Amino acid sequence: MGISAFIDAVEDREKSVTVLNRESVDPLYRMLDGMFDNDNVAVTENQDPDAPSDVVLLRDKQTGSLAISQMDEISETLLLVNSDLYVTGTVPLEEVETPEVVAHLSDVTFTVSDKQKFLLIHISRHIESLALETDGGILHSSFQQLSRLRDERGTADAYRTLADSGVDVHVYGVGGWEPPAFADRLSVHAGSTPELQDSWFVVHDGNGDENRMAALVAEEIGPNEYRGYWTFEPRLVREILGYLETQYV
Repeated sequence: MGISAFIDAVEDREKSVTVLNRESVDPLYRMLDGMFDNDNVAVTENQDPDAPSDVVLLRDKQTGSLAISQMDEISETLLLVNSDLYVTGTVPLEEVETPEVVAHLSDVTFTVSDKQKFLLIHISRHIESLALETDGGILHSSFQQLSRLRDERGTADAYRTLADSGVDVHVYGVGGWEPPAFADRLSVHAGSTPELQDSWFVVHDGNGDENRMAALVAEEIGPNEYRGYWTFEPRLVREILGYLETQYV
């Protein structure tokens, strides 16, 4: 079983996103709808005289669980920014904030490209930030090209910070690069297999705490087009960890 098989095997949850008493402009609502566009995620708006304005609700139809965020939280962290925010290191890893509604879109398979790709980039930083906050355990991260650890300033800053922490960091990807100075504090798994060329994953074992376990797994299915999901389910995270440790570590 490989990374691709983990994506194929996930049982997508059906979720609904509802904007209550919307005051935000139409283009912002369309951006929200476009960002979360998915067969298993329905985006609607509604009026409730007893609720405040511009509240976004996410409901998991299987479990009934509910997450709540303000529209401006989602706008400022996702809709009105782009990947340069993290590529250039504008937001340090210690300052990554993820609205509850975004985090709880877990266990849903997304196919993303262009602007939507930022959804997966943000969740990657969320998991890296969770590992840093935990200051322990093991983090596995795939970059397709290991050179991103040197060439993307924001990525280099994030992993230099992680390398200096108590986290045991394993990085994966195609080699043929000039490692940065902090690479000697990482466990590097270089190769040229199709899986390493196409896979994007960030997985943290929680350092013994199930509430801090997280995984994102995705694969490139076309030029700059990815298919994948993220999860905080301990069983799924353990299965992915088991595969990585058996296959690579």
